[in-house]
Amino acid sequence: MNQEQLNAIKERAAKATPGPWVIEESRFGSFNAASVNENYDLPACLMKANDADFVTKAREDVPALVDEVEYLRGMLRDTRRIVRQKVKGIKTLQNACKKHKAKQEALEFHLKVSIRHAEELDESLEAEVDENEQLREVVKEFIDYWATTNDARPLLEIVKDACQALGGEAK
Repeated sequence: MNQEQLNAIKERAAKATPGPWVIEESRFGSFNAASVNENYDLPACLMKANDADFVTKAREDVPALVDEVEYLRGMLRDTRRIVRQKVKGIKTLQNACKKHKAKQEALEFHLKVSIRHAEELDESLEAEVDENEQLREVVKEFIDYWATTNDARPLLEIVKDACQALGGEAK
């Protein structure tokens, strides 16, 4: 039912004879008549008791139903507005989560790169420490040898070993 139809029902209800409408037995015989009120002697129509009850109650029922439809439409409008606001809030949170996730992924990537770089530096440092240890041993051997002898020939071998430990060539 659209608003135009609802307005037409409201207009018809407003133009109808005010209630209460009543059910009476006719003075002309045994049948029921719906009358618009106690002051009208002419029945609106002759009908079965259940039909007469329905017609007489319609005077109060129709306006009450129109009011209820308008109330429910207002509630629906308010609910839709609230739902739209909630959906907007949810979308805002979703966008914030997406941005946060992108930042987190970038940080995780940089962390992995940094860890890999640190591991490479650690390996390089270990190699240098090993090389320095070898050099220290050669230098100690050279000093020990030099302190006890003046023989130049073995000294050249010690120098060759030292140069090889440093990655150079003996001259």
